[in-house]
Amino acid sequence: MDDKVRPIDVTTVQERVYQELRDALYQGRFMPGEVLTIRALAAALGTSPMPVREAIQRLVTENALTQLPNRTFQVAALTLENYDEWIRLRCEIEGYAAQRAALRATPGICAELRKINRTFGEAIEARDAGGMLEGNQHFHFAVYEAAQSEALLKIIGSLWLRFGPVLAFVQHIDGSIEMFRRGVPVHERVVAAMERRDPEEARFALALDIRAAASWFRRHHFGAPIQAEPVPPRGARIGRPA
Repeated sequence: MDDKVRPIDVTTVQERVYQELRDALYQGRFMPGEVLTIRALAAALGTSPMPVREAIQRLVTENALTQLPNRTFQVAALTLENYDEWIRLRCEIEGYAAQRAALRATPGICAELRKINRTFGEAIEARDAGGMLEGNQHFHFAVYEAAQSEALLKIIGSLWLRFGPVLAFVQHIDGSIEMFRRGVPVHERVVAAMERRDPEEARFALALDIRAAASWFRRHHFGAPIQAEPVPPRGARIGRPA
């Protein structure tokens, strides 16, 4: 029998489970504070509990999930304090990634970003919530991958694991479609800056995209006043059209 079948590469299954759970967190398919169980996740994924357990432990290590005493796990909770901190970190770190990307972008990368942004816009007009969240994630990470820094990409990924579930709330707030729609031209502004190899403008436009959406959510979810905008990077062209 040993010569008729080969052992299954379980590490491949574990990695696929991890990637699926990671993407679910990135795209806001889990709510902040939501409690998860290995059994339920394994049933939903169509796998045995073992690869789910391994993936969950990785996400606990990355601070995306917290292990509770009763063998369940909880998605990172959302408070106004940690929300504001996440936004500040995202503006700084992801803005820096866009700055790097602008110095390394190729026509092919920019064309792909425009294709992703077009698909994102189509999902918005179709009122496809899942497509909007997926399209937004794909656009941002395509920019960050263009920065060509594995270390930077890992840091950003860690931030998104904790911030992504916030997007689960957005789908249920009236007016969210318009908020997403306003992101399409800002994405275009990021791409245009990358085409011109203008790192300061790319950094500013990317941070603007994050900050504008964050301010909208902060006002509608927390009912808190919008905080002052961060000081733009030196030399940023605030009034220049995309």
